Amino acid sequence: MATWKHNLLAGFVAGIVAAQLVETIVAKEARPPQWSRDVLDTFFDDAHEKLVGLRPDYGATAEPERSAPASVLRPGEGNASVLWSKRISADAIETEVKRLSQSVASSVTSPSAFKGGGYKVARRDFSELAVLLGVTAQYAGDVRWKSSAAGLRELFAQAAADAKVGGDASYREATARKQDLTDLIRGGRPQLPKADANVADWSKVAARSSLMQRINIAHQERLSEWLADAATFRRKRSDVAHEAQIVALLADVIHQKSFEYWDDETFADYAGELRDAATDLSAAAAADNFEQARAAIGRATKACTNCHDGYRG
Repeated sequence: MATWKHNLLAGFVAGIVAAQLVETIVAKEARPPQWSRDVLDTFFDDAHEKLVGLRPDYGATAEPERSAPASVLRPGEGNASVLWSKRISADAIETEVKRLSQSVASSVTSPSAFKGGGYKVARRDFSELAVLLGVTAQYAGDVRWKSSAAGLRELFAQAAADAKVGGDASYREATARKQDLTDLIRGGRPQLPKADANVADWSKVAARSSLMQRINIAHQERLSEWLADAATFRRKRSDVAHEAQIVALLADVIHQKSFEYWDDETFADYAGELRDAATDLSAAAAADNFEQARAAIGRATKACTNCHDGYRG
């Protein structure tokens, strides 16, 4: 009996000691740390006083989904019609053709004005028209003028090549193409050469220098200005989306086979970065997201700068 009582008492005492030990450990762990002054000085007293910019709105529209990176299109590799439909909408193609018609009407007015510099604008416009119509001929889906696009591509490609100089012959050619454009938009059908919708050599459709000029206009004279502040961005949102699609399309065209540097991986990477940034910019404009649009134009600027430094500087 004594042994039993002794063991019970010993167990009771041990339990009390264990409980006190646990309480001591918990109390020790729960005690706040004592930081030294050099550690405390690392932190702000009130972070809200130091943070700049708008706080994130977690209820706002989610970040637009970025398109999957597309490999460089080579003849015989991939589906051209699918590629082009990812870069630009049918509405954007039609809108751009109509705008180019107005530009051509302004640059092809008289022999003297054409020879005095109008031929340079016409060459750029005809080059872009040739590309747009070449894309239209291969487009996945319905686009206005699709049935005539391949023949029109050939006409405008020739007009662009002839407009390399401002002479009487190139002016007559430009005047004929100006009339074709007017008739086309009004619903007419110009006399067209037979042509295959497939393009074996994009460098014969348009000079890359002309397409680069158009990209530069979109980037420097339009998008950069329209993204200077949120108010301007929201006012020009539809134009931002349109110009971004043009840039995305041309960025894919300028490194197609037979263009200079077409097989240079570094150049292709720069063109791909510009294409992806422009695609994201168009999506951000559609989502009315200024911050994402600003980030996208920053990436586009970086791609252009790196490319110019490496291949033109």
